[in-house]
Amino acid sequence: MFRVLIHYFIPGLSVGLSKMEIYLKLLIFVISSSLGFSYIIEGDEPGNNLLWPTEYYFKSETMNLKTGVVEPCEVWYSAEKNRSRIDYYEGMVKRYFYGETEEDSAKIYQINPVTNDRVTNKMVCLKYGGDELEDFLPTVDDFTYQGEKIFDGKTVQVWKSETNDDEMMYKIEKVLYAYRDGDTDAPVKLEEIKYKLWNNGMAGHTVTNFYVFKTIIKSEDLDVEKLDECDEVGQLGDNLRTDLQILHPASSRDVDKAFNSFKKHYNKKHGKHEHEMRKAIFEENWRRIVDHNKKNLGYKLEVNTFADRTDEELAYLTGTRSSGPEAVGTVPFPHSEEELKAMEEEIPQIYDMRHDGVISAVKNQGQCGSCWAFSSTAAVEGALARSNGGRNIDLSEQSLVDCAWDHNLGCNGGLLDQAFKYITMNGIPSQREYGPYLQQDGYCKLENMTQVYTIKGFARVPSLSETALKVALLKYGPVTVGIYAGTNMKFYSSGIFYDIDCSKSMLNHGVTVVGYGVRDGTNYWIVKNSWGEDWGEDGYILMSAVNDNCNVMSEAYYPIV
Repeated sequence: MFRVLIHYFIPGLSVGLSKMEIYLKLLIFVISSSLGFSYIIEGDEPGNNLLWPTEYYFKSETMNLKTGVVEPCEVWYSAEKNRSRIDYYEGMVKRYFYGETEEDSAKIYQINPVTNDRVTNKMVCLKYGGDELEDFLPTVDDFTYQGEKIFDGKTVQVWKSETNDDEMMYKIEKVLYAYRDGDTDAPVKLEEIKYKLWNNGMAGHTVTNFYVFKTIIKSEDLDVEKLDECDEVGQLGDNLRTDLQILHPASSRDVDKAFNSFKKHYNKKHGKHEHEMRKAIFEENWRRIVDHNKKNLGYKLEVNTFADRTDEELAYLTGTRSSGPEAVGTVPFPHSEEELKAMEEEIPQIYDMRHDGVISAVKNQGQCGSCWAFSSTAAVEGALARSNGGRNIDLSEQSLVDCAWDHNLGCNGGLLDQAFKYITMNGIPSQREYGPYLQQDGYCKLENMTQVYTIKGFARVPSLSETALKVALLKYGPVTVGIYAGTNMKFYSSGIFYDIDCSKSMLNHGVTVVGYGVRDGTNYWIVKNSWGEDWGEDGYILMSAVNDNCNVMSEAYYPIV
């Protein structure tokens, strides 16, 4: 996408260039377009500061030189009527600000397209409060006059601003080109560069060009059509889910508001140097989520607690390594291919072990690569509950992290077969006796336990056999499997997950299959994860059984009790 946008502005640019090379060429292009065909004119400083009109209309286009994103918009503003309006991308999103008091408190009406399982691109109107009346021209109190120049055939004034945001540790430089139109000024171009004070590195660079500037607007342009059909959704910032329905990642203003709402919802505390970096990551992930959901691919993504982190930072979520095709259980799988084929007609179409009351609550591995311990422990908990009449026992994942080090590495990952081998030989205590989960590698306390729960052994389910996995679930209980969990899975919200790129990668995550089903002709597995109940469908994901997506049937084990 970045290179496509660059080609739009600089046709013929080589696609083999690095992002830094492209950025430098684009920067040269922008500078040359404004400086290469102009010259500074010496002149006296104006007697007054810049003065914007109290009513105006303009079109503009903001180019983010670091990301390549171009944001066109159309704006109407009237101080007298205490209203303003902005349309993004030729009216795809329309936002109206209705001021209610002289303090500029405003109600906001947003019209935007919505797509879900029932409708595609239906335009809806939402009303919310808690914001200010938007004046879309830049505040000019801190600008100083620099002289005049010729820009696009016009004589324009050059104004410059330099400010330090000591709280956020940034220096912000702005250059504004404007011209006098009667008693007020009209903007032509605004360039803004943000530097990090701690290393003088560039944090942001945008260029906004203003077009078709007028000082008279039509009153009806500020009126919301079908006002009575707008649904009230409360105050902006009170509910992250609602805020993200209203706000849009194409708007830098909305990104600021959405990120603040995100931080409030998840109680995120970012330091001075970290805020802008986290916001940039959040914006990229939010755009990915919005773009995916527009495609209506059968499953949805959502902004969750991981949205301000990179894939590299979230590597701890996926700490399971493949044991390889040669790994086996302590006992062989008891059914031949012929027996499995004979069982196919007797297998129910849908089976959900959660309805049997033998599946323990969803847990959260936190910032520790212990999914191998959580997925194997969940299977043992379910198998024990099935054998003792449904009595759930909360077993200690921390004991595996602390003690099962022969072939595993605690919070740095582990192997599913080795986890079961350790439990077979040593047993596993309850969390109540062993102590709470720590998200850290700790001291092994197994010798001090008065009771451990044991299994007789474990078996490996034949690879790539849907029937074998279903039989294992029906006859023996939950099955621990290795899968590949990529970026989309981290933001999974609902639906049947099928990622075309998922099966091209090695497995990296341990989860527990607790059932299966079919929806609209698509078979799926019911998978219990260890990323908390607020992830996915209450901590679960429905994973497509088509083409062994994400390697669900490649490496699977179940305990024998």
